[in-house]
Amino acid sequence: MTATAEQRLEKTNARLRRLSEAMERIQAAESREEVIDSVRDAAGGLCGADGVTVVLRTGDECHYVAEDAIGPLWSGQRFPLASCISGWAMLNRRTAVVPDVYRDGRVSSDVYRTTFVKSLITIPIGRDEPNSAIGVYWAEVRTPDAEEVAVLETLARAAATALRVIGLLGSLGDAKDRAERAHAQALAQLVEREKAEAALRTSEARFRTLSEAIPQLVWTAVGQGDWTWASRQWIAFTGQAGPDALHWGWLEPVHPDDRAATRAAWSAAPSRGWLDVDHRLRRADGEYRWFQTRAVPIRGADGGITHWCGTCTDVSALKEVEAAMRYARDEAERANRAKSHFLATASHDLRQPVTAACLYMDLLNRRLTDPDARALADMVELSLQGLRGLLSGLLELARLEAGVVRPDRAAFPLDALLQRLAGEFAGQARATGLRLAVPATPLAVLTDQVMLELILRNLIGNALKYTDRGGILVEAAEEDGGVVRIDVRDTGRGIPGDQIARIFEDYYQGGDPADPSGGFGIGLATVRRIADVLGLRIGVASRVSVGSTFSVRVPRADPASVRPAPAPVPEIGDLRRCSVLMAEDDAIIAAALVMEMRDWGLDVTRVSGVGELRACLAGRESPFDLIVSDYRLGDGSGFEAIEAVREKWPTPAILMTGDTAPEVLRQADRDGIRLLHKPLAGSDLKRAIAGLLEPGSRGPVSAD
Repeated sequence: MTATAEQRLEKTNARLRRLSEAMERIQAAESREEVIDSVRDAAGGLCGADGVTVVLRTGDECHYVAEDAIGPLWSGQRFPLASCISGWAMLNRRTAVVPDVYRDGRVSSDVYRTTFVKSLITIPIGRDEPNSAIGVYWAEVRTPDAEEVAVLETLARAAATALRVIGLLGSLGDAKDRAERAHAQALAQLVEREKAEAALRTSEARFRTLSEAIPQLVWTAVGQGDWTWASRQWIAFTGQAGPDALHWGWLEPVHPDDRAATRAAWSAAPSRGWLDVDHRLRRADGEYRWFQTRAVPIRGADGGITHWCGTCTDVSALKEVEAAMRYARDEAERANRAKSHFLATASHDLRQPVTAACLYMDLLNRRLTDPDARALADMVELSLQGLRGLLSGLLELARLEAGVVRPDRAAFPLDALLQRLAGEFAGQARATGLRLAVPATPLAVLTDQVMLELILRNLIGNALKYTDRGGILVEAAEEDGGVVRIDVRDTGRGIPGDQIARIFEDYYQGGDPADPSGGFGIGLATVRRIADVLGLRIGVASRVSVGSTFSVRVPRADPASVRPAPAPVPEIGDLRRCSVLMAEDDAIIAAALVMEMRDWGLDVTRVSGVGELRACLAGRESPFDLIVSDYRLGDGSGFEAIEAVREKWPTPAILMTGDTAPEVLRQADRDGIRLLHKPLAGSDLKRAIAGLLEPGSRGPVSAD
């Protein structure tokens, strides 16, 4: 037997001992109060709970009459049945298992906010018309195992039986009570006279009483499944006559498809030291239900197994829940794949024409000399930049999902970043009649500067978008614990309370979905993902028609540890003349790229697909200095095109793509390919080429 198995067996044995002690105490109780105290004292110990309550039904209310917990719960309080999980259990006559009280819709979670409770089990006491319940609580989110639920339900049934007995005894009066005590004294004298035989009979009686009181089907066996006794629950469920269930007759109600696995479990049981198998049992009406069958061995003085004690617990409801959860998970995964495919396709289709427009705009700008025409061209370019920004938001989501974003944490002065953002957004604020205030700050922080800038850029952009009058304040303050809090405060529309929990979800748009200013609902989703990557905490406070404050808490850095700012990246000048193989099947984009690269003095060979590329390579002896390929080609992918070139020469490669699929990002990162995302401008491509051909003289290049 493994250590884990021994621990499980010891845990089960300990739990059975506690249950047996509780059953004895309950059976010995002479009043309702004693039963309630016994249940309260035993329930927590049976499953390691942090709190236990006993609830009585009084009319249409739940009355919390007993309590034992690590913190205050609801002792003495009354709640309507419909608003209380104990009321739900009594009304529905079944156990309520709640792994997370804040994710269970049966009752309001507000009642738990002032307590330690995170998860619970509520068991009704009684089967037909329960008028009381046991509540068991934990201070952490957890899913109780089936054994915990079973022992608590056993305890509840024992309490129900005891309460019924006490009620009957009370109606008989004092005479009945004296007779029972006299009978008990007589039995005690009899036990005293026949010690050895009476001890054995008492032990067997307790076992039979416990077996008949619990809802499980109970049995005993010897060897590897030779039954010696079956409880009345087994007889009632299967419809077998008592003798028919003994020896190997119990196998007959087992589903034919499950018998082989059941025999195999029994064969392994002696060496394992326990039996545990799930199988279907046929009910007397012919319906099959799922049962979990477990057994533990009873050992003799020599350590050998003398017999087995086992139970069969109906787990059909659990199997149905598991099947429903699997179906829901599969449906969610299918929907997520469909969404990702749609976004990747839509993003690609949108990026293609925007890329062409950006490239031709670059070419046009270099050829325009009339100032008025240049001004109009600048306006068009601003519009294209806005469209590129929206598409870049989708890209950032995909990059974060792909896991290719790696934080570069360093200490840096916060003021330089804030003032740069203030200058960038100042024109937009003035154009809409808003005030943008960014007070200077001496504080320094420790995080990834580029990723923090993306968070703040989204928050400031959102504040400007949803503020009609007043202004935006961006300020930093030091908090205890070595933290700097950066607030972006606006006087805008505010966020309704029921939407705050959802605003960071992917593609969620608050307010009116038809409002064109609402965007795509990706800004705050990007903020959440970046904050998760950096380990930062985002806070929100908002009032409708008053405004909102978004707070980012960042680790503070010692100003002395701030590293000098890097030298500015020089403008890309002339490129050295080199040969470029370009694979692009879109004729419009290909023409623009060829014009751009030839303007830069590059020798460009263009092919439209993988087949044409292989034909070009077959007749060429000298290597290309660089390959630039689109990801989607008519007869293959850009990865295939790059691999075909690299089979002959170790050529630097640039892959252009409008796809945001995580697998594309991961493969490019893995294969050492510079990824350029559409829509791109000519300067993006020129900088990437310079970084690959002359990396030592150009500094780090980021074309994404």
